[in-house]
Amino acid sequence: MKNAKHIIAIFIVLGVLATAAYLLPKSDIDSFISEKMANDSAAEVADTNSVQDTTPFIDRMKADIGVIQAQFSRRKKRDVWTLGNGTTIIRYLLQAKRFIDKNNGKVLYMEELFNDNDAFQSANLDALSPDGDTLRINLQISRNIFRDNASYLSVSFQITGEAFQQKRIMPEIIAALNSLDYPYDLLITPFDMPKGFYPDLDKIKNKELVLWLLMESNSLDSRHKNMRAIRSYLTEDQISEIITDAKTLVPSANGIATRFADKAVEHKPLLQAVLNAAKAHQLWFADLSGNSKSKVSDVCPEVGMNCKIITPYNPSNSSIDDFVHKKLRGAARSGMAAIILPLTLESVQKVKTLKEKTTAQGTTLINLSTFMNTNKE
Repeated sequence: MKNAKHIIAIFIVLGVLATAAYLLPKSDIDSFISEKMANDSAAEVADTNSVQDTTPFIDRMKADIGVIQAQFSRRKKRDVWTLGNGTTIIRYLLQAKRFIDKNNGKVLYMEELFNDNDAFQSANLDALSPDGDTLRINLQISRNIFRDNASYLSVSFQITGEAFQQKRIMPEIIAALNSLDYPYDLLITPFDMPKGFYPDLDKIKNKELVLWLLMESNSLDSRHKNMRAIRSYLTEDQISEIITDAKTLVPSANGIATRFADKAVEHKPLLQAVLNAAKAHQLWFADLSGNSKSKVSDVCPEVGMNCKIITPYNPSNSSIDDFVHKKLRGAARSGMAAIILPLTLESVQKVKTLKEKTTAQGTTLINLSTFMNTNKE
């Protein structure tokens, strides 16, 4: 049938050309033929551009949200889609809704199910496809299968006096760090360090460095006199000079983390000065103060800075084991978490086998910079 249509079309075109040859002068014929060819070419391009993805909507939706297995349940009278563990069912529902809305479908109903014994987590989703077909889907998160890169976890160590022996980083700690099979960060206060500190630092592999700067706090005393703390009475130029000098000492540093700083994060002018200097050096900013009255979340958007608030390990609240376990669970539930521990031989040994645990739950270990620059949907 298609061939017959093509033959008829050819005869029509030939008829038009023959009529034109009889009625028009040669120059007009050439112009007519050129115009006809140009129009045909344009139509062909338009047809090519109008070609859309012919993959069925339902298959594209499965690929978008990462369906592992799909089957119809007569008991539930729904299509059951199994999804990888490592994130929450709410996130899957939101991802499905975004896809449906983007492709001109319509969500009719969504409900998280709390008494479904068939799955780790589950939800029902009713929707209309762009063609008006009704979709009745039961989303289930697998108990045992984890999705790749479902969540992220960073590990960092704060270098304090506990890491030193005779003004050098303990060789045992250097060896322990070098045995870790994943990326990690070292938070360092660059001022007033022992003479052998930086050569020792060069012996440590697979690390990234973060400027761990002292800031206004009731905890500051005479012990910190030579560590160039950022105080509330300093001018913006003086604060900028401290950050510039710190960056000069540690040129590979990617960000700034607060040390103490419970008062600094409440002081808006001080924060603005710190963030402006950090931005000038392309450094991100992490508030580790633990102060619930911190203004970092308010000031950072005003300055146009990349900031996050992170809770480091506090020995008065939990053991290292409990803290690490909590962060692992947090990564799986929310998509991201950060572990920050004091640098000791014990703390490094506590996270030595962390990669096995993160792999088992679909969590990827990343540097703190990646954590700071990543937002899970």
